[in-house]
Amino acid sequence: MIAEYRKNFKGTESEFDEYINTKLPKIIEELLQGIWDGLYDYCFDEDNDLRSHQKKMNESIEKKYGNAIKLVESFIEMNSQVSVSTYDTYLKIFDTFEDQLKLDTLISLHVRACQIANEIRVLVSNGYADGAMSRWRTLHELCVTFLFLYDNDTRITEMYQDYHVIERWKKAKEYQENCGFLKMDKLLNEDIAFIESERKDVLEEYGKEFGQSYGWTMNVLPKGRRNIREIEKLVGQDHHRVVYTWASENVHSGVSGINKRLGLREDAENYFLPSANDYFFWIQFNI
Repeated sequence: MIAEYRKNFKGTESEFDEYINTKLPKIIEELLQGIWDGLYDYCFDEDNDLRSHQKKMNESIEKKYGNAIKLVESFIEMNSQVSVSTYDTYLKIFDTFEDQLKLDTLISLHVRACQIANEIRVLVSNGYADGAMSRWRTLHELCVTFLFLYDNDTRITEMYQDYHVIERWKKAKEYQENCGFLKMDKLLNEDIAFIESERKDVLEEYGKEFGQSYGWTMNVLPKGRRNIREIEKLVGQDHHRVVYTWASENVHSGVSGINKRLGLREDAENYFLPSANDYFFWIQFNI
């Protein structure tokens, strides 16, 4: 723009410098406005690169696997209906607090599993294999927790529910340590006192080990073996461990998760994958 101004300017270099200094703010304003207008138009352009690619992938996935995805969707819906009907039926039958608590907990786990399954369906339908795999990891954890609680007495379910006190205390402690940096208000002293009091009560009821990781399993699993891997073994789901480890690569920031993408062919693994792809279906069907 300055070059164009110079081409049409009649005068000396010093006169042009003085002239351009007076024009510069206006030039910058026009330049920035042009950039903003271009970005705005791109963001709302239905045919920009990202949207065009997404449409292409969605059409490809729908054409090849649309019926299979609809079957999965129907299966999820069926499970959702099962949750509702089961809860309505057994809530009328169970008359003790313990039985109702176990029913509430198991149904809550099942309903959340249906929600996670729907998230997986949406990610798969839109070509995000790695995201879908990472959500499967959560679905697997819900499954083994459900089976573990189902197989054990109501006391374990009570401990599972009461463990939220320990989790809340840990979150409150972390929040207090970092809220200043986040420019958020600290918890009130009375709130902290209440959280501390609740933690003290559950530790008095169950023992100090309850405050440790997976402390709610302490009546079933020995110390040092309270983790998701041991729960898997108890409920007969440890054969999924290899898939769980694979799915974890898409959750954490390890090097395997960076170098191996489900949506890329082996001959394209060194490429970047910032958006959707339909290649992952071939991999999934050939595990």
